[in-house]
Amino acid sequence: MNFKTSITLIVLTLLIYSCNDLKVSNNKSDSIIQIEYPETYELANIILALTDYGKTDKWEVRQDFDYYEKVQEYFEPVSNHPLLDSVNYSRERWKEYLSFRTDSYSFTFDKNNKLKRSINFYANEGVKPFDNHLDLINDFVDKSNFRTFFNQNKEFYISISKKYKKTQYLKEMRDFLTSEFGEQYSLDSKYKVILSPFVYRMNCHRDIDSMITADFITIPDYVLTDSISVKEKSIATSIHNLFTEMDHGYVNPATKKWNDLVINNFDESLWNNESGYENQGNAVFNEYMTWAVYDIFLQKHFPKYAKEIGLNWSFQNETRGFQYQQLFTQKLLSLYNNREENEKIIDLYPKLLKWTSDSKNNLSKPKLLLHKDSISVKFSSNSKINISFSEPMKKVNNFTILLQNEKNKTDVKEITSIDNGLKWTENGEQVEFNLDLPENSKSYYVIFNWWRTKNPIYSKKDILLKNTSYFKLINE
Repeated sequence: MNFKTSITLIVLTLLIYSCNDLKVSNNKSDSIIQIEYPETYELANIILALTDYGKTDKWEVRQDFDYYEKVQEYFEPVSNHPLLDSVNYSRERWKEYLSFRTDSYSFTFDKNNKLKRSINFYANEGVKPFDNHLDLINDFVDKSNFRTFFNQNKEFYISISKKYKKTQYLKEMRDFLTSEFGEQYSLDSKYKVILSPFVYRMNCHRDIDSMITADFITIPDYVLTDSISVKEKSIATSIHNLFTEMDHGYVNPATKKWNDLVINNFDESLWNNESGYENQGNAVFNEYMTWAVYDIFLQKHFPKYAKEIGLNWSFQNETRGFQYQQLFTQKLLSLYNNREENEKIIDLYPKLLKWTSDSKNNLSKPKLLLHKDSISVKFSSNSKINISFSEPMKKVNNFTILLQNEKNKTDVKEITSIDNGLKWTENGEQVEFNLDLPENSKSYYVIFNWWRTKNPIYSKKDILLKNTSYFKLINE
């Protein structure tokens, strides 16, 4: 299937004056948070951007901005350096890629401009690609004049920082999480956000040591533009990635507090669908929880957009293998909105976990039932569509679809009883509706439950139809 959606991601950064100097707000809420743009981290991301994989995977390295082109041009003379072949990773080798990128944070330049490991931090246990390629990396730094390039572009890095600082919700995030979970960081500890504009995927949350926690995050696209105004909806959407990393530092300790209840009431084999988080303690539950807490934050600070944006990110999380995210989120929201006076999110664990236990016999993911991916219909302004589902669905009077033509133009369509003759069978397992299909296209994709779908389709159990369910229409 050939359809695509652009998802804006986020990182949080404050004003910087050099890669080693930090500016920290005097506000008590921000006092333990430090924002860094490390020279060695930028080096690692530039190296990965120059590899064949970095150039061809459109989601791993951010590409559509001027700085990317500047990097490609400046480092073209070393495009055949042997290091680039040695670290030419892939999606399948994601752990090496992530470790190479993240472990660079552990290195600094000595007085001879040579990289040396300065702290004993590794992103993934037993994986040491940056260390293993250190001689080649030092040679690349020397032959490419990397340090000159980094110094030449400091104004760009500072401009990113200024724009980001003006548009983000650092204080609000931390105040909210502290209020709902309690203080998790002392004034002696440090929380850091590590920045590079090339990071486009695989945000990660790591303990650097016993006193330092860091998030390696993505910058939202709008921070890299010259536009001054930023829409509130864009901010609400893009802060998700930082928030759901930051709140691991609060959710995970809360889960440990209620560990026995989690173990006895949350069966991850039912809630997990090949996410890769299975058999890692309470990792599956914590992912569900961190994304659901974000929806409560949206409700507090972006009520106008909370429902739509929260739903979009639930679609996204379901693609990661957390197939009942929306169901879980709506339950936590309900418990929170009906909480007792002075009750916090951390206090809702027992009620939430009782529900996960009570729900275990009702978990089933509804799917489209299709004999084949393509359906032949006569294209017209009143084409009749009939589809079936694997279980009874809610017989709503309207739902949203995405209609994509053969040129990949996607329109959002509301299907209603009045405009489209929407009809359900009595048991809710089949639906019929009319659709305007202009004959200037040879085919269309009809896509359910993905970004911009404001009114999705649910089963009678309040579970979303499998996200990105689709079928292809061909003009007969």
